[in-house]
Amino acid sequence: HLFPAVHGNVIQIYSTYSFDNIGNLKGHNGKIRGLVWSHDDAKIISCGQEGAVYEWSVKTCKREGETVLKSCSYTGVTLSADAKTTYAVGSDRTLKEMNL
Repeated sequence: HLFPAVHGNVIQIYSTYSFDNIGNLKGHNGKIRGLVWSHDDAKIISCGQEGAVYEWSVKTCKREGETVLKSCSYTGVTLSADAKTTYAVGSDRTLKEMNL
C-alpha cells in the first residue's frame, strides 16, 4: 500500500501505513504534470512539461521505458486496461498512443 507525491520533477513514493519514503523516481527535467498507476500497482507512468513520458518500476524505483517529444508539453497520461499501451495528451492537443 503505497502512494506517490510529486515535488517539482521528482516522484516520491511513500508507505500508506508508516509514511516512510520508500523511494524517489528521478529523471524528469521539467515539472511533472501527470501520473498513473498500473492496475497491478507494479509500475507508474509519468508525463512532464519537458515532453517526456516515463515508465517506472515501483519495486526497483528505476525507469523502464521512455519517449520524449520536446515539442509537446504533456499534461495528462493514462494506461490501457492491460497496461501495455500508454496514452498522453499535451500542448499540441493531440492524443498520442505509445508503447513504452
